Amino acid sequence: MDVPAFYGWHLYGYFLSWAFAWVMTSLVRPESGVMHAVRAFARLRFAVGGFWALEIQRLGWQASPSDGGLRNGEKDIGMRVKTIVKPTALAVAVAMGLGGCAQVDGYLGQSSGTSACLAGGAVGAVLGVAVVALTKGDGKAMVAGATVGAGAGCGVALLYQDRVKKLQAVAKQEGLVMQVNEIKANVAATPSAAPSVQPVGVEAQVQSSEMFAVGSAQLTPAGRRQLTLLAAALTDKQPAKGQVAKKVLVVGHTDATGAAEFNQQLSEQRARAVGGILADAGIPRQDIYYQGAGASRPLADNTSEQGRAANRRVEFVEVENEQLLVERVRSERSNAKYLAHGTAPAAATKPAAAKPVSKPAAVASKPASKTPAPEVPAPVVVDSSPTVPLSGKGGVDFGGHAVTDTRSLLAMGITPKSSPFALIASANAAAPLSSCVADLPRIEGQVKSLADDKPLQEFATNEFFPGLNGKPWATAVNGHSVAVGPVAVLRDGAKVAQAPKLQFITDYASAQKKQSPGYASVANTYEGESQILYRVFALDQQKSPVSCIDIVFDKRAGSAVAGEIFYPKQGDAYVAQFTPKRR
Repeated sequence: MDVPAFYGWHLYGYFLSWAFAWVMTSLVRPESGVMHAVRAFARLRFAVGGFWALEIQRLGWQASPSDGGLRNGEKDIGMRVKTIVKPTALAVAVAMGLGGCAQVDGYLGQSSGTSACLAGGAVGAVLGVAVVALTKGDGKAMVAGATVGAGAGCGVALLYQDRVKKLQAVAKQEGLVMQVNEIKANVAATPSAAPSVQPVGVEAQVQSSEMFAVGSAQLTPAGRRQLTLLAAALTDKQPAKGQVAKKVLVVGHTDATGAAEFNQQLSEQRARAVGGILADAGIPRQDIYYQGAGASRPLADNTSEQGRAANRRVEFVEVENEQLLVERVRSERSNAKYLAHGTAPAAATKPAAAKPVSKPAAVASKPASKTPAPEVPAPVVVDSSPTVPLSGKGGVDFGGHAVTDTRSLLAMGITPKSSPFALIASANAAAPLSSCVADLPRIEGQVKSLADDKPLQEFATNEFFPGLNGKPWATAVNGHSVAVGPVAVLRDGAKVAQAPKLQFITDYASAQKKQSPGYASVANTYEGESQILYRVFALDQQKSPVSCIDIVFDKRAGSAVAGEIFYPKQGDAYVAQFTPKRR
């Protein structure tokens, strides 16, 4: 093809793209899913055409005035373009196409079936044409690619829209409190390309207060009916035989009332019961997984009945395949977003005790009268800052101050870890993060298969984060030595590999120093982009002088950057700074 024809075809393509965009603008609302697909189509057409033009100019394609040919040799340059440009342009096409799909998908819950099909089909057609054009270049193949791509895009869009709408319909019919979110994954078309976002599943959080008997995994009649209807919505349009089966995960959640171990076991039993209903509805048991998270992942404050009701829930997760399920499970494990609300029971704050202010001595100006003057009471000043009550042994003064706010500045300073998943309308994303004094040890169970009750197979590593490989960390706090260890955190999901102990040496620099025994503790971790929050709880707080400790580690350098210890003093919670060093 000569150069004028080459540019002619691109100008023709631009004209069709913008004509299509103009027509669609007049037919649909500006912010609809279809318009997002149209914009994605226009951006893709412009990007691919523009990229070719830049490459032609860079490689020296120029039209000869005499014969309309190529000065540098058409075959040689053509081969160079074929070798160099195709992979890069394909990456651009896929990245932009998937970005458009992500935008379109955000509107599927509200759009009509026709709009959803047009939106998904437009993106699918763009990708089909781009892939065929950059791999074959044949005109008939491009038409076929557009047809296949449009059909696939339309099918995915309609399937996802149907799933969301059916779940929403069941919730409305049964009066259920339910949140349905898109699950999106960041996917790069090539190792060098920027990741783009595309929908890979659906998540539904359903409040379960009336589905089960109190403290039991026994379903109520209403709960069985409601879950059966939800199962039917998830069962509809399962993949045909021979296709990759979707995976469904059921997670049980409780409020923070009661012991953490009991709540975890109860939530697991409930999740398994719900999984059985999904299996009865037609989903193969080998494609169903269940997990008991107990009270470890609160979505609301446990200090109110409304908040506790929101935390008693059943979570349904449907994703495209087992690999995505593994990534989803890892992204939820040790996720700092669940620190927005603590798991400790409600603890009423109280104002600080009123303290009298001494009256300044008066200067005598005349002889004192034999009759004593009436006593004037000293003015009373009340500290308006409430304090947080904390029971426990205490007995060691670490030189801290009273806790008046259960939010954690340490946790707030941790940048969230980037995840392969991106949820729309994530709950409580801007809520303050709680400190350990408003928290309790969090226990969650393994993800198990409904078919054989065996754990989900994950790739695991025994590699530790730098500096967090099983050594103790210690420093002096107000003349007392405080040590925690072994601190052992694996790179795989920031898992705690070994439970630490707490140990103290009071007045360590004096002859009266006294070393305590090691107090058994439990640790939770929350992984950020570059830091890890390591949270330690003393199991027997009636013996340990410290209730809990928060430490922030730099997971790249293997050093502690900040920390706080919380301890009881006269019935109130006190906090002192604690930045330990590795021994």
